[in-house]
Amino acid sequence: MVTLPPPDRLELFYDGQWHDRTGDLRTTSDVAMSRGLTAEGSRAAPSAADMLLDNRHGDYSRRDPTSALYGKIGPNTPLRYTVEAGHPYLLLPGDTTSALTTPDHASLDVTDLDLRIEVALDSYTADQELAARFVAAGNQRHFTFRLINSGQMWLEWYPDGTSGSQKSAGSLPRVPAYPGQRIALRVVLDVDNGAGGHLVSFYWAPMINATQWHLIDTDTGGAGTTALPTGTAGLQLGTNTGIIGNGAAGRIYAMQLYDGATNTRKVDLDLSTAEAGDTSFTDGAGLVWTRAGAAALSNSHVRLAAEVPAWPPQQDLTGADQTVPITPTGITRRLDAGNKPLDSAIRRYLQASSALECWPLTDGVQATWGTSLKGGQAMTVARDGDVPQWSKGTVADWIEPTALCPQGTAGTLVGHVPDNAAAAASGWSVDLARSDKGILLYWLIYDRGAATDADPQISYSILMQAPLNQILITRSSEGATSSSTALLGTITNVGIFNTGPHHLRFQVDSTTPGSTPWRLWVDGVLAGSGTDSLTPRAVQRVEADWQQIDATLRDSMALGYVTYWGPAAPAASEVYGALTGWPGESTGIRFLRVCSEAGVPAYLLGDGNRQVRLGTQRAAKLLDVLQAGAEADLGYVLERRDERALVYRGHDTLYNQDPTIVLDFSQGVISQPFKPLDDEKLTRNDVAVQRRGGSFGYAVLEDGPLSVQDPPDGIGRYDVAYTLSLADDTQPAQQASWRRHVGTYDGLRYPKITLNMGNPRVWAMARDIYLADVGDKIRLTRLPASHGPDDIDLIILGYTETIGEKRWTITFTCAPGAPWDVAVLGSRDRGRSNTSGCTLGSSVSTSATTLTLVTAAGASRWIDSATYPSSFPFDVVMGGERIQITSITGTTLTQTATVVRSRNGVTKAHTAGTAVRRARPAIIAL
Repeated sequence: MVTLPPPDRLELFYDGQWHDRTGDLRTTSDVAMSRGLTAEGSRAAPSAADMLLDNRHGDYSRRDPTSALYGKIGPNTPLRYTVEAGHPYLLLPGDTTSALTTPDHASLDVTDLDLRIEVALDSYTADQELAARFVAAGNQRHFTFRLINSGQMWLEWYPDGTSGSQKSAGSLPRVPAYPGQRIALRVVLDVDNGAGGHLVSFYWAPMINATQWHLIDTDTGGAGTTALPTGTAGLQLGTNTGIIGNGAAGRIYAMQLYDGATNTRKVDLDLSTAEAGDTSFTDGAGLVWTRAGAAALSNSHVRLAAEVPAWPPQQDLTGADQTVPITPTGITRRLDAGNKPLDSAIRRYLQASSALECWPLTDGVQATWGTSLKGGQAMTVARDGDVPQWSKGTVADWIEPTALCPQGTAGTLVGHVPDNAAAAASGWSVDLARSDKGILLYWLIYDRGAATDADPQISYSILMQAPLNQILITRSSEGATSSSTALLGTITNVGIFNTGPHHLRFQVDSTTPGSTPWRLWVDGVLAGSGTDSLTPRAVQRVEADWQQIDATLRDSMALGYVTYWGPAAPAASEVYGALTGWPGESTGIRFLRVCSEAGVPAYLLGDGNRQVRLGTQRAAKLLDVLQAGAEADLGYVLERRDERALVYRGHDTLYNQDPTIVLDFSQGVISQPFKPLDDEKLTRNDVAVQRRGGSFGYAVLEDGPLSVQDPPDGIGRYDVAYTLSLADDTQPAQQASWRRHVGTYDGLRYPKITLNMGNPRVWAMARDIYLADVGDKIRLTRLPASHGPDDIDLIILGYTETIGEKRWTITFTCAPGAPWDVAVLGSRDRGRSNTSGCTLGSSVSTSATTLTLVTAAGASRWIDSATYPSSFPFDVVMGGERIQITSITGTTLTQTATVVRSRNGVTKAHTAGTAVRRARPAIIAL
């Protein structure tokens, strides 16, 4: 039953916990919220809301010392707003007694198990039981399905119901979801695979009714065929059977049980027959379900997790009515404040690292020393040499200016490291970054010896010789009256004497006295190694001694980021990756890394391995760095709706989606204004993409109704250029082609879809509507004929929601979804490309069931059903009519097709020469 305003809850966080302040929310004033993008574009605005609070009690007068909340609220106080709407879900606390159960029924017995469950768990890495049919008493053990270890799915089953017959299988990869994310999990047990064995398969999908499930892993769990018992145990969701210590914690939206042997759905629990607060209910199949323990049927949905930036007091002329209008916003408003760009990737990396000492040498032009990044002693300039030019060196243009050792000078930089002999007793590494040709550089590392005969000081010299393109490594031992020097190695063709950024690491392992391994790493790759007969201790100081005074070769050298590590140094390749700005890093991985460095909670939606690989990370504000990745990947940087955190939704999650909401126009569920547009605003038929600092790629649509040809042969030229952060020069052409594909979608646009939640037919879909978020798909069906015969898919860019006593509406901002349907390998529907230049060979009536197909010379003909029987049927479009081809005969350019007409409701005759094309041709994804 719809009530206005719907039940809601307003909470503020203070005194270390959430407090219910719903009673202060003025219902006479609407609550207005917005999320995501407000129009076509690529950057989401901060989530925002307008609310009016009653302040007659004075609690929100935070400047008043007598206020109850004085000192407890202020700028950016956390706020949470929740609405109760739609059919419930099962809310579980994760204890040992809470569950939703149904008693034994014939429908619970299956030959092959196919169990599907749609959840949003508080954690996907905690051990927890999701579903089970298990009673130890009387040996009524059937199966248990749970998560174990760090998020792997696990199935146990009992062929004869006894504990001794237990078998188990699990997935190696973890469930690809972040805490609170909605996802459907599936396990299939094939008890007899036809080859004398059995197989357990684990899948995931965005929702339980998905048309495509993604295989995570398979496992046999043992040899031979197996079985599932029949018995008297009921089915329980979320409870602990005693095998592990926890039941499920979070939400369960739906569960389905199939007999995989016959693909028969035996149980279909979607909670649509239940009401929030019920203790028991009967589902659509007649099964009675009862909740136990602290399990609850709830329909609460967090619609906004934000911060209140200000508390402006207001009152009427009498002073009797006092209110505070608040405008809570998402955390991106705060994160985008100020104008300071992020430090370079290498500086941020080293700042957060376990390095024992680091001198970036990025001090200003008037500096007299190099400040320690770790708070230690500064790196100083030796008095008997030249002074470097501070802030004049360029290791790389994406790194802060460093010290420059100019041509024609010679000098020494000396850095004393902290007295951390214990931390580096078993080994150490010293790193250095450099650029330019720099003729001669002695990189000297001294241990903590006293330089006496009893306690000699061991030092290493890494001599970089530009004219010879080589590095010499020597070791010296200095005592009071004796000394020795040994050449440890000569590394040739090192390739560091140029303008590129280079990283060097000298590493010593002191765990083997008298046989000390040493290694030299150049740009993350091991360039040389060996052993030394002497065993050094922790480092005392590091020196950089440059000599740019060669009579014929006079070159400068940039120097920076001298770093001292203990034995647990990160891989040299990792530090080199940070120095070079992490080129080749995927969008999602960069998003998580940058947010982690900034201390911002962040989550990834999508597969980082399938997202666009980015170029060098450059200095920019935090959100600009994140957005640069999103623009290259065509994904979205968003705030989580239920938590003050960020989430990145990669473009890979937009492909081939099932709709989250299906809206039947004929049922009156879409409200005014409903104004589709038939325009060319989003047309991009001439696209140029440049990799920042690299090459170009171009894609131009030369033929067709949206081509660059002048009307009426085309639409004219609509050109656009992008400069993107990309990893290599193969990507611009791919990017240009995909963006041209998206920009030449030929169909109506539906920028705004408004739903009146007070409409009972819409309210019945409230849970689906409330689960929909930015990037999800809406499908419009049974539209007026003037809109065309086919269903329309839309991608949600954002939405606004208004809740009050007189209205409750949600308006979705949308973009066309059809361009995101791409090829699926092996799919009959999406697995094959168009046959170019095919036309109808002769005219046909409205009822003809055979067609003559003529393929142009030089083009590929249609497949024939004799050669490819499994590839039939498939759909084509001819003159706006969608037709199913059930078979094709003939192997020449003229073929005969047997068809089923009017698949989309269009019935018409067609003349010879009408173009015939696949209804859903294979489109190669980005």
